[in-house]
Amino acid sequence: MENDNSTTFYEISTKDEIAIIRIKEKVFDLITDINQSAKLLDFLSDIDHSQEIKVLLFYNDPESFSINNYDKFIKRVMGDKDAENETGSSKISQRNIRFREINILNSLIKQIAGLQIIVVSGIQGEVVTPFAGASLVSDFRFASEDAEYCMIHNKYGLHPSGALPFFLSSFVHHSKALELQLREIIPAKEALELGLINKIMPKKDFEKNLLAEVKKFTHHKYCTIRNTKRLTNFYRKALSDYFEYESGLLNL
Repeated sequence: MENDNSTTFYEISTKDEIAIIRIKEKVFDLITDINQSAKLLDFLSDIDHSQEIKVLLFYNDPESFSINNYDKFIKRVMGDKDAENETGSSKISQRNIRFREINILNSLIKQIAGLQIIVVSGIQGEVVTPFAGASLVSDFRFASEDAEYCMIHNKYGLHPSGALPFFLSSFVHHSKALELQLREIIPAKEALELGLINKIMPKKDFEKNLLAEVKKFTHHKYCTIRNTKRLTNFYRKALSDYFEYESGLLNL
């Protein structure tokens, strides 16, 4: 399958039976850009209908999901950081941009959740709330030793986006899921103990080691992977209902 592509935001490539998406800089520009995100959605649709691809791997460059990048984006859409609406939530001045961010990321998550191939995510460095949730949509998660989930939404009085509440509730007990979302940081070691990630890898040669782990899944027949995913994904039918509920709650 020939589909190599590179933009400012991401790099798409295929290697043997593995499709790879590397998330680069300006990730918040990516998930607020309808055209760029549409290309990613099209790519996901293409690989799901290709028997040449058995695994999707997506991973981030170390700084792309950082607190610094999130701060810049939120400050841009919030305007007056001290302003609140009638419910006590932080007031968003650039509502269209904020809603595009949520809706586009939700569309990507829903598309990935429905894939009939194995999905693997690799996380490095700080991973803020929206992408912490997005990483949990994958079937297997690998983290660099410096990785940490950052519950940055609490700083701004925002809701935990990226379907984080939905996915966390499938990994841990209700009360633990709530506790984790109200924390500041979940380091890689604790995430491993909780089953949120499958393995911690050295920061050095992270991409190389990640690809070596992913290749272990490709010896399975495509039909076996497809049917196993279809059955295992049954509970995820509720994801659409979750996003509809989120949309109504936030008036998206």
